[in-house]
Amino acid sequence: MNLKKAQYVTVNDSRLIANGSLNVGGELVPLSNFDFGIYGDVQRKVLVSWCGGAKVNYGSAVSSSFISRREVVVDVVGGGGVSLDIGVEKLILDSSPVSVGKYRLCIEVNLDVPLKTIGEVPEHVKPLVQYSEVLNVVFSLDFCASPLLNEVSRKRPVYDGYGQLGFFIADLQKMNDYVVSRLGPGKINLKNAFCETEIANELFEEGLLILVWGMTPWQYYIYGLDEVADAKYVPGLIRPQFEGKYRLRSDITEPSVVPGEFLLNWPECMLVDFPKISLGGSGETVSVEVSVMGFYIPGIGVGPRLAVITASRQESEMVIDPLLRVDIESVEPELGF
Repeated sequence: MNLKKAQYVTVNDSRLIANGSLNVGGELVPLSNFDFGIYGDVQRKVLVSWCGGAKVNYGSAVSSSFISRREVVVDVVGGGGVSLDIGVEKLILDSSPVSVGKYRLCIEVNLDVPLKTIGEVPEHVKPLVQYSEVLNVVFSLDFCASPLLNEVSRKRPVYDGYGQLGFFIADLQKMNDYVVSRLGPGKINLKNAFCETEIANELFEEGLLILVWGMTPWQYYIYGLDEVADAKYVPGLIRPQFEGKYRLRSDITEPSVVPGEFLLNWPECMLVDFPKISLGGSGETVSVEVSVMGFYIPGIGVGPRLAVITASRQESEMVIDPLLRVDIESVEPELGF
């Protein structure tokens, strides 16, 4: 069993997962015995993560809807790998053999919904909201003698929709203090100021702003990593299609993630409680990578896009090369498994 990484599988139809089975070292676990809510009968895109051992650092998205969590004991007597049988085919989660012994298998199910769509929405918008929803299923396996899996803390990604104005990551108070010192107090259109003055470059150089602009309108997961090696525990590609470099001050460890449209009426965003990501580690260089993957459709191939963004600190030569165009439709989506 590989304890050094998490394996992610993306499937376009949650019904295949909910009515499938998990093979753990030769022991078959019917997933119909677990609660997937209505999504055993109603289609949703699904993000499945497999974690062997207690390294479950990243869970469902901020403000996701909890559906269920259940633990069962699996007695492995023959050994073998781990696979997910979805009826039409088997998907390998871990090819390394699971040692003989008693294990605790935990399955947690949540529904990830873009932050913009939380709350009441008009009836005609609901089909679009449903299309953006992702069922997040986490499989965790560990020896029964190990500490309980529910004692493992998890960090949550931000899942939201972004468009041409993208998003920015910043300590809002520190950023506002600098903006006021350069442009004065009061309401200002920072988007225009970025285009007409040097304030954007100054914020980049001061390590006060990570700005990602020019994005294809879509839903994106944003993960903050505490170290580069944590990329093994989140969904992503070995070679992400987009990458930007930024400076972020070392004393900014839990910045906010803010939709770019809030630049139009600065500093109104100061009044909103935006989700934060963790950016631990050392170094002031921050790498932002975008992996464009897809949800698998059995018998067909890659289906709808899944865009995952990671941000992590690195100890490297300072280079500022912001991502100002993220056209995910210009690249071919890949499967991450």
